[in-house]
Amino acid sequence: MLSEEEALILKTAEKIGTMVGRDYWLRCAREKKSPDMLWGELLKTNLTSAGVERVSGTGLLEAALVQEGLARAGLPVLQFLTTHLSRTVIAKYGTGQQFERFVRPTCEQGKKISFCITESEAGSNTWRIRTFAKKRDGGYILNGQKTFITGARESDYLLIVARTKRYEEVEDKKDGISLFVVEANNSGISFEALNIELYSPETQYTVYFDGVELSDENLIGEVDRGVNYLFDCLNVERILIAACSIGLGEYVLRRAVEYAKQRVVFDKPIGSYQGLQFRMARAKAHLEAARSLNYNAARLFDGGGKVGAEANMAKLVASEAGLEAFEIAMQTFGGNAYDLDTDIITFYPVIRLFITAPVTNELVLSYIGRHVLGLPKSY
Repeated sequence: MLSEEEALILKTAEKIGTMVGRDYWLRCAREKKSPDMLWGELLKTNLTSAGVERVSGTGLLEAALVQEGLARAGLPVLQFLTTHLSRTVIAKYGTGQQFERFVRPTCEQGKKISFCITESEAGSNTWRIRTFAKKRDGGYILNGQKTFITGARESDYLLIVARTKRYEEVEDKKDGISLFVVEANNSGISFEALNIELYSPETQYTVYFDGVELSDENLIGEVDRGVNYLFDCLNVERILIAACSIGLGEYVLRRAVEYAKQRVVFDKPIGSYQGLQFRMARAKAHLEAARSLNYNAARLFDGGGKVGAEANMAKLVASEAGLEAFEIAMQTFGGNAYDLDTDIITFYPVIRLFITAPVTNELVLSYIGRHVLGLPKSY
């Protein structure tokens, strides 16, 4: 399934995650500190450049392997995901100057990018976003807000999805959306931490844009045509989410298997009882199926193919497989699973998150029904 070089990337990422450790990750979460040691190790091994062809000669598959490998060590590093999604957009549709300014530093200095698309009122209906960039001489003035933005305050750059024509002014709802990339410390940008517990040091924020001055150099591609770039690269996000789901599922399932081998009830290891063993076996099969789907989607993307169907199916199957693995881990550990020190229940928020975000599985199913099966629109 993987070449020797690809397998080495997966193994190296998992080794780094294991060395840094789940305890360090949780300590950073409790102390509200950035996991700088992790990013330092990724930088030393050049894994920060995984997936950036112009720098490392690698593609999306290699980035997905880094994401999966870290998750297999119990580290759901969502800022790697948002950084790679964002820099894929810039590298593919931005200028050479934008690449040097915003992408290369993520590879060679470990800089991070947050992806700013979600708004509280619009939700999944991206067409209805209200963040607006008004044209002025030499650039734009940006006003609005985004929410559920991972690591925004800790990031160096922000990739922002905004309207440059209001929804009410366009005949085609896809018209009038533009993409901008900007330094996160620009004047007029502020952050409010959300009260969300993912047992992760990567805080979720609402980001406010109050008269932020943007130059034409901050615009990615053509004005009003951002949708053409956005939805191509959102498939990258689905594939990376799938990779994280698979890795986390592997981690909690491995913990469950280890416990089931040594925990004795009624004079036998509980792993010998079919009620647990068969569920663990089924979870493993589903994780492997999801992995095959995801690697295929990543390779298709790297080959220049259209991956909407494959990326959505991989995200669907992987998120469900990860949750299935978590649930059998909970059942295997029994009452101990609810003890925070056992560190099983702590995986629920992030594993369950991937059923809902960055796109709900209901919308994924709708996409498959309409665009793969050719059925009528379901909403």
